[in-house]
Amino acid sequence: MNEEKKRPETPETPKKKNAISLGKIFYHNTFVLAFSFVVAVVTWFLMYANSAERNVVIHDVPITQQVSSAAQEEGLQIFSMSHTTADVEVSGNNLLTSQLSASDFEVSVTLNPTSTQLEGNTLQKMTLQVRAVKANTMGSYEIASVSPSEVTVEYDRVREVNLPIESNIQVRSDTGYYAGTPVLSADNVTISGPASSVDRISRVAVNYQVETALREETSFSCPIRLYDANDQEITDWSGLYLTLNVESVDVTVPVIPVKTVSLVASTLHQPEGFSESRIQIEPAEIAIVGTSEVLSGINEIQLDSVIDFADLTAGTNNTITSDITLPTGVRNISTTGETTSQATVTINLNGYEQASVSVSSANIQVVNAPSGVEPTLATTSLAVSVVGPEAQVTRVTGDSISVQVDLSNFQNQTGTVEVPATVTLTGSLADSCWVVDEYTVSVNIPGVQAAAARTMRTESSEDNVAAAPQR
Repeated sequence: MNEEKKRPETPETPKKKNAISLGKIFYHNTFVLAFSFVVAVVTWFLMYANSAERNVVIHDVPITQQVSSAAQEEGLQIFSMSHTTADVEVSGNNLLTSQLSASDFEVSVTLNPTSTQLEGNTLQKMTLQVRAVKANTMGSYEIASVSPSEVTVEYDRVREVNLPIESNIQVRSDTGYYAGTPVLSADNVTISGPASSVDRISRVAVNYQVETALREETSFSCPIRLYDANDQEITDWSGLYLTLNVESVDVTVPVIPVKTVSLVASTLHQPEGFSESRIQIEPAEIAIVGTSEVLSGINEIQLDSVIDFADLTAGTNNTITSDITLPTGVRNISTTGETTSQATVTINLNGYEQASVSVSSANIQVVNAPSGVEPTLATTSLAVSVVGPEAQVTRVTGDSISVQVDLSNFQNQTGTVEVPATVTLTGSLADSCWVVDEYTVSVNIPGVQAAAARTMRTESSEDNVAAAPQR
């Protein structure tokens, strides 16, 4: 028996349905007709929309200011307008007008007052017509309107002033330091604007108060403040249309060390026992500023003038004015607003008397005589004036006074000459009394030959004395 192996049956493939081809649809007459109609309608609509005459508004076109020649000659200027931009309505082909912008128009107002006579102290007002024109006259559109059609302007003559900036800076320094004059970054301010506004300003200032005590240089910024003729601050000047070239200034306050030093009078021929309390200096001390290094080496300042006691008058107060010369690198700040440059020295000689004392030639000494010459005194006595307390000056005698005549400057002179003499007190009275005035002594200076002959005569006389027989 032959058995045949059974095979699985192959399933039948389903038959495809007829599909509509998208590419063949345009070959369908009905579809093509309908599609063409729709495209034609849309195209017509678009062409109509772009070619239609429509009004378009261009917003925020800047309004420029113009001034007539007559107004310019009067110095007039517009300072404010009620509107600074305008809306321009145009009509024309929509395809063109839709591309317009603010730069395609010139909108302006012209100030041309019928009378340039300004009255009062405020800005003048005027209503001006707004005019709009095409920037490009070739544009095929028309300006239908401009809004606003009028604006109100404020105008006046232009004025400019230059005022100094007053410094009202209040500062204080710590002990041992000095706060100098505040330095402003600008000394003047230029203010320009309407004449009626500028004329209200009388002065300008910067105000500031430093609360802490300063030990070093400090800086800060201050706004400029405006004041009227009544010295009232103009707190809000935004409506005055003013322009300031600087509205604030930088302020620098220098701070440096300070030291108080005494003034000392320089004297000549002052007795050692003369009381310092009788010498008064006004001012007795001054305050100086400088670097710490410079100030550390200064403890007192000598006055310029040297006071010679020989020139003073007894029985009264003697007053001398002397300049104060400062060392390099320091400054005198003693007097607020004005530096003290001089001091007054008063020497009290009340209770002192002047006496005349005669000095004999025995107390007159000649020094530095010419070589080979023996000068002789022509002055036999010299009246010397001495000042001192009454109890001491009456005790001065000729033996208490030394007179010295120096011939250093008379080496080539002969005959009788007047030679300046140096007169001083000696002994204990020199501690309380002193010589006043100047003195000269007459001295005979022989020639060299005369001196030699005199020497020979002297030697001959000595020889004769030696040869004489003794009895």
